[in-house]
Amino acid sequence: MSNPPKFRLLSKKGNKVIFQLEDATPAFANALRRAIISETPSLAIDEVIIQENTSVLWDEMIAHRLAMVPLKVDTETYDALRELYEDGKDPQVIFTLDEEAVERPKTVLSGHLRFEGVEGAVITSEASSIEPVSKNIPIAKLAKGQRLVLTAIARMGTGKEHAKWQPVGPVGYKFKPVIRVLKEDLPEDYVSKIIATCPRRVFGYNSGKLVVLNEWACSLCKECVEAFPEAVEVTYNPNVIQFNMETLGTLPPEKIIETAIDVLIKKTERFSHLVEESVKQALAGEVQPQ
Repeated sequence: MSNPPKFRLLSKKGNKVIFQLEDATPAFANALRRAIISETPSLAIDEVIIQENTSVLWDEMIAHRLAMVPLKVDTETYDALRELYEDGKDPQVIFTLDEEAVERPKTVLSGHLRFEGVEGAVITSEASSIEPVSKNIPIAKLAKGQRLVLTAIARMGTGKEHAKWQPVGPVGYKFKPVIRVLKEDLPEDYVSKIIATCPRRVFGYNSGKLVVLNEWACSLCKECVEAFPEAVEVTYNPNVIQFNMETLGTLPPEKIIETAIDVLIKKTERFSHLVEESVKQALAGEVQPQ
């Protein structure tokens, strides 16, 4: 990879984003994907203190359900929490919950969590915005007379520690398909068979010729090549890569990508520094080369 990869945003709809890398390598693409999934710090409930629980669910079950509730954080607060986390500190985001089924059964939802503030960081509850991504995630169902009172503590972490700290759902990428039509002037009935063979509707018929309508729609299954090798050729370009990513709504997609790239840069710098130190020590005779 002689030149830095070029980034191009193709589409963004809600939590879903599609972007393209050019002049990239499969190794870099996979490193970025892994950094997005497992090395981008995010916030999740990590400790639950139960004051009262008369529901049918065990304390551990409630704690597990709370841990899997994705928490939405504004970018300014996130940057402050991430900086403390990477410095080895332990900022704690405090939530409380106090719900009781007084007259009829009641479902306790994620929206019943009340943000109380942040401990271990100079962040005021008025200046920050931390809340569940969805307020309608069921936590427990209380029968009449049952009550649930607890304190939940959220911490920063990464997906390689536990899935609750993954900021994204599915993240996939594919290489750019390269499709060549070897014979354009073909009988219409023959072209119709080629078009029907492709499960992704990549080909079309225009002005009496077989044409490629959308290269990126190709899944590289090569069914068309197997059926009509004399008419179509399908390969791919491993240096042009398209990513499909869906976040959990905890952070904007662009913030997650930016953070993942920053994580990779810092890891590369640390590795480079270790190599330089090892070489210096070896040259000074402090370390015998293996």
